[in-house]
Amino acid sequence: MEKGNHIFRGRLFTAEEIEQIKNIIKENWAGGRNQIAKIVCERINWRQINGRIKKVSCLEALRRMQQRGIIELPASSAVGGYYEIKSFQAEDVHFREPQLEFSSEITTDTKIIFKLAKSGKDNNLWRYLIGRYHYLGYKRIVGRYLKYFIMLNNSIIALIGFSDGIYHHHLRDSWIEWDRKLLDCNRHLIVNNCRFLILPWVKIHNLGSKILSEAARVVPVDWQHRYGYKPLLFETFVDRDRFRGTVYRAANWVYLGATKGKGRKGLHYYYHGNRKDYYIYFLTKNALHKLKQS
Repeated sequence: MEKGNHIFRGRLFTAEEIEQIKNIIKENWAGGRNQIAKIVCERINWRQINGRIKKVSCLEALRRMQQRGIIELPASSAVGGYYEIKSFQAEDVHFREPQLEFSSEITTDTKIIFKLAKSGKDNNLWRYLIGRYHYLGYKRIVGRYLKYFIMLNNSIIALIGFSDGIYHHHLRDSWIEWDRKLLDCNRHLIVNNCRFLILPWVKIHNLGSKILSEAARVVPVDWQHRYGYKPLLFETFVDRDRFRGTVYRAANWVYLGATKGKGRKGLHYYYHGNRKDYYIYFLTKNALHKLKQS
């Protein structure tokens, strides 16, 4: 890498662009970080596939530049360029936990509905349910994402979320045979199943695999509608100390191996010892061939 160049959020920033960013910060200091990020994206043409600016990624990149001592940003009441995540109580989202189990039979004719969380009300309820009942809780999703309520007979029975694929991983990248060029070119074609929750009072045999099978049909269409392209591959991580990955295997996901028990916090990787099983799912028959093409 040339002197003065840096990579943040998967993008190479040249020395000239860094100087441009410093000037933008100086000229827009009073406007705050959000305004600065918006202008930076427009000036350096940092956009998503669908043409929208990548403001959230830019905020994170600017924060990391400041951590490295490359730039100085105006003070912010937000964490990492974002506002603090507000925690909700059941009454805030008008939710009452059922007192009885929800049981039903899943057949080939059963139609479960994928309802996108679009409105602020929907997103607040999704956040509350994931935060309350998912073992990982709710965490802000950076980048592209889709959040769904899974409905049966007008009742919410599960929630599922999809987001951008992880930046890189040795199991995936070596299996696809990606070099850095192909990784940068095709990483957006992989979508991560970042959350999956069947609500604890729902007792329906084979529901998990049914949802995953339906997701393979619904999500690529919705992803294209929102972001302008169809993904080729799903990926997910399963905590092997808690789950056996049965629903993924039943839905024909492919097991590639276990992680090394490492995680990332900010700019640093660390060993936490919590190994996870990594699964993928082909969304088209020629997905692997296309992922190997630049």
